[in-house]
Amino acid sequence: MLEFFRRHRGAFLITLTTAIIISMFWYGVSQTFQNSERKILPTDVALTVYGKDYTVADVQRTQRAVEFSQYYLQSSEMLSIMRITPSSGGLDSFANLFVARHLMEKLGIRPSAAEARAALEKLPALQDNGKLDVSRAQMLEQLAASMGFDSEALLDIMKDIVGLRKLRDVVTKSYTASPLSAEKQYASSYQTFKGSKIVFETETYKKAATVTDDEIKKYYDENKDGYKTQEKRAVSYVFFENPKDLEKKPLEEREKAKTDVTKRVNAFIDLTTKKQKSLADAAKETKEKVETTPAFDQVSPPEAFKNESDVVSQIFARAKDSKASTEVVEGIKGWYVFEVSKIEEPKQQALADVKDKIKDVLLGQKADEARTKAVNEARLALAEGLKAGKKIEDLVKAQKLTLQPLPEIDAANPPQEVPNSFDIAQEAALTAVGGVSRAVDVDNGKATLLVYVSAKELRKRPDSADVRKFQVETISGMERAQLFKAWFKKQHETARISYAKLG
Repeated sequence: MLEFFRRHRGAFLITLTTAIIISMFWYGVSQTFQNSERKILPTDVALTVYGKDYTVADVQRTQRAVEFSQYYLQSSEMLSIMRITPSSGGLDSFANLFVARHLMEKLGIRPSAAEARAALEKLPALQDNGKLDVSRAQMLEQLAASMGFDSEALLDIMKDIVGLRKLRDVVTKSYTASPLSAEKQYASSYQTFKGSKIVFETETYKKAATVTDDEIKKYYDENKDGYKTQEKRAVSYVFFENPKDLEKKPLEEREKAKTDVTKRVNAFIDLTTKKQKSLADAAKETKEKVETTPAFDQVSPPEAFKNESDVVSQIFARAKDSKASTEVVEGIKGWYVFEVSKIEEPKQQALADVKDKIKDVLLGQKADEARTKAVNEARLALAEGLKAGKKIEDLVKAQKLTLQPLPEIDAANPPQEVPNSFDIAQEAALTAVGGVSRAVDVDNGKATLLVYVSAKELRKRPDSADVRKFQVETISGMERAQLFKAWFKKQHETARISYAKLG
């Protein structure tokens, strides 16, 4: 049962981010309970909302419901409510859910069991080709039972989810985004731009920069801890190579070849683990060949471990005080059983050894500063000149810069053959015709661009009606979320929330 959900974790949105968020909320609660001076009982009051007491058991039950709804019901309603008010996690986050439940009751939002069941059956997690998959539903019920939720409790979770959706609708459903704002968004997203770019190459300023020996020494003294040699490790290992040309052999021969290698590996590991024999002794007994490497660092492995990143990582992950004589790891080319024979600790590098590296760092810093200064000064001069009615070509020439023409750029589909077209389109959309854009850093800091926009045109599209409708729906959804958030915060302020001193 659980294996089904694990195999389909993508479909159920079981994401690392979600796990971290929920863990953060529950960590605060756990710390509250654990840091008390006496044993906390499930019946102890944890917090009070609108004059109603909620016990430790209530909070724990709610926490499990949040996890279940997010992981297995593919619903984020509960977690979204918990995140509305600023919080570092803990009881104050769960208080939001109790506030929401009070508001639902106050506004007469009481989802029925039938509504909850209907919503449950429509969950994507339980659908197969648009229809309810009974076997999945049964597995979900079994999973819920394993977490302490019977059928009625599962429906209660769905009632919360349906109720929270209705609560949002009561507050915001009638709101629709301004057609003007939607039209502006449409125009910004689907215009075609014409213009030119001015490129400020970092390398140009790097060539003009100078660094003194005093500056290099000062930087070294302030950052010497970052200039140490890499730890190096030497290993002895036995390599069990995967059979070659398996695809050319009959199935039985393929399986036998793979089985033979597995048997050799297992027999060798038994000697080094169960019988505690050294790598050399185990190799002698099994007639395997022991290979050795000189000390190497993690970023420069020897030829034998080339492209074997998992093997190299395991070699350097091995604890220095490990009591196990050997480690085994599967690589791309086969199995490796190894022991670390030598460890060379990192050593402080002398200034002379890293002088060129530091010089390059300082040149890069000075180049970045000079490039940024040049861009800001050029943009200001160009903006003032354009405002005064001067031509962009004359202004660029006076600044001793180069104006490079750009092809037409469709904001919705920037041409891939134009370098940095996506970044250019984003800034051009925010720049008025006849104006110069903000600085656009590109190619990981290798250059900065200024974009001059000479024209914009909103061309007809066969799907313009659908696109405009989608824009309105998207903006409306975003603004509704903000409205609900503002409204809920106001309700939260009047909820008279207090937290018990547990302990």
